[in-house]
Amino acid sequence: MPELPYLLRPPGGLPAREIMCVGSELLTCAESPVDTMHKFQALTGKWSLVAGMTTQPAYGHAWAVHEDKIFAAGGCDADKKSLPSAHVYDSETGLWNPIPPMTHARMCCKGAFIDGKFYVVGGKLSYYDELQTPIAEVYDPISKTWSMIQDFLTEEMATNSYAITVVNKEMYHANPSSGEFGIVHKYSPRSGEWLFMGCFPWESLPKSQAYHMAAYRPVRDQPFEHLVLMLWRLEKSELKMYVDVYASAPEPMLNWKLLTSESRDFGRFSQRLAGVIGY
Repeated sequence: MPELPYLLRPPGGLPAREIMCVGSELLTCAESPVDTMHKFQALTGKWSLVAGMTTQPAYGHAWAVHEDKIFAAGGCDADKKSLPSAHVYDSETGLWNPIPPMTHARMCCKGAFIDGKFYVVGGKLSYYDELQTPIAEVYDPISKTWSMIQDFLTEEMATNSYAITVVNKEMYHANPSSGEFGIVHKYSPRSGEWLFMGCFPWESLPKSQAYHMAAYRPVRDQPFEHLVLMLWRLEKSELKMYVDVYASAPEPMLNWKLLTSESRDFGRFSQRLAGVIGY
């Protein structure tokens, strides 16, 4: 795959640019002009510059895929101003169309499409906020309106509001700061509650420096996805950083199985985990 046209992690403390995927396309906001995007098409194997959103975030927006569309909202511009704007990308036409803005501007937020609606979760209301918000906003594509859930995340969960992923059309949250264990919850739209699913794998947690949770399909034709948890740990005796990759079926009392454990310069790591996807 050709290299990205620029670095995803910009200088100056700004959040990383998002790479959005739908069908055989990857999209990411361009540096300039500010209303354009870089699009990668698997059929051609090339990046091209295409039209972007009318009020386009430079960094840190929420996004989620539903059928052949990408829903995106929030983020911040190059001047670190958070945005309330929202758009929908239609992969058939290749165009972004604006939808009603959110009630509050926010950045560094996470998106999820579940139960027929687009959820924008957590993040910061402004660049200079120290705390992340527990509030979620929910967009209904049928009524084309936003609603707000005031205490969607608990205070502890809000400290890691970016740790949201969707597996089999259900929303999960990973929180490593819950005591000594680190826990995973699943959101129930029907009850409006977060259900306890299990803990992080204990053997790697004490040395963990960072983590990421995503969806993983071990075999392409399997009917359901698994949770995958990547834990970065420092081995002081070797002065090396390792990544431990675990997978578990999304069932109560998660049963993590170690897939691989490799040093940070993990060589074929990305190839062996080619089934790992964000949404």
